[in-house]
Amino acid sequence: MEKRVLVKISKDKTEMSLRDVLDKMKELQEKNPDMDIFWDGDQYAICGRPRKAPE
Repeated sequence: MEKRVLVKISKDKTEMSLRDVLDKMKELQEKNPDMDIFWDGDQYAICGRPRKAPE
């Protein structure tokens, strides 16, 4: 499964709070119900990938 970076957050110059990040993740999940939205701490980004089809 290929992940996509949806929102990249600057480690040095951000005024985004944890609440802002969680709200953005919720917004992205609502707009993209076919994707898993998650936080990638290595890339410091909100990412998404297509959900697995039920087998």
